Amino acid sequence: MRAKVAEHSTLFYENGAVVWDDYLHHRQFAISETAELLCRKFTAFTEVDDLLAPLAEEDRAVLRRVLDELVAAGVLIVEGSPEHEAELAMLGAWTSWGASARHFHFASRTLADAEYLAADEHDAALDAKIGETPPPAPFRSLGGDAVALPELPARPSWGDAGVLDVLLARRTTREFGAGGLALEQVGELLAVLAGPSPARPRIGRSGTVFKTSPSGGGRHPVEVYAHVRDVEGLTSGWYHYDGLRHALEPLGPEWSAERIAEAAGDQDWVGEAPLVLAYTAVLERTRWRYDTSRAYRVVQMDVGHLSQTAYLVATAMGLGVGYTAALRDELVERAIGCDAYHEVVLGMTVVGPLRK
Repeated sequence: MRAKVAEHSTLFYENGAVVWDDYLHHRQFAISETAELLCRKFTAFTEVDDLLAPLAEEDRAVLRRVLDELVAAGVLIVEGSPEHEAELAMLGAWTSWGASARHFHFASRTLADAEYLAADEHDAALDAKIGETPPPAPFRSLGGDAVALPELPARPSWGDAGVLDVLLARRTTREFGAGGLALEQVGELLAVLAGPSPARPRIGRSGTVFKTSPSGGGRHPVEVYAHVRDVEGLTSGWYHYDGLRHALEPLGPEWSAERIAEAAGDQDWVGEAPLVLAYTAVLERTRWRYDTSRAYRVVQMDVGHLSQTAYLVATAMGLGVGYTAALRDELVERAIGCDAYHEVVLGMTVVGPLRK
């Protein structure tokens, strides 16, 4: 029998024990020190009898029992077995995305027996939680001085564009025209994108808020930061958008076009834009309501919804717009001063005038 360690798993230490995390089947259990040491002999398919042959009969018997237990537990898989065939299919499908992508997907994948609360049960659980752990604020304010932005008109001129026309006109712009943006354009874009919905501005008891983009559970974890290079009436530099005050809070000095491009994966077109919006997610907002790893998928969906809204509003306004997630997260974190453990970088929307 030839066997090797299954590749749909990870090992970690917890409370002095080695834990086997089978993310494919959602199983975790501790393994002994002997089992862990044996696993190191099976990083590739290895003939069990050949490995045990040099040992004394009693030692062979003991280790053979351990190996049989590891096979039964799925820690080791036997060459040519159904488990081996299933692993080959999985590895072939995920290829160059690697172990971390597989782990995230399958660990947050729901199985057939996944339990979900009914809506009234979930509401009752949240009501109880509010009394013990207040929800995080849905908007962030850094305090201090801020630049008030022009208010969103009740009927902005670009709001008359037809939905289908805007959808069909939407394109990713990577070459912008000369000149910058008007402060009114930035104010209207940010108000629609990240402020409370003018139709339903109330913040709920559990911290829910309505915006123009959908968000899982109304949590809206996405924060918006702005790098201003050429906006009339604004000093160039980094800002945080306070959606509740509808204001830009200064964060730091302007970056060069080369530095912005470096943060955006060496994409020169990002550095050339008069306005770059950087998105992060405050994880606690979503985690407060959903304490399952699957909710991290929802956070990624949220920024997709938000970036599409930015696309459509900018298109309706007659502006060029693009989005990228090809970032050097660490550089963006340094610029805006976010803690990567609690607030994660997601992507950038790039806005500027269209070329004539």
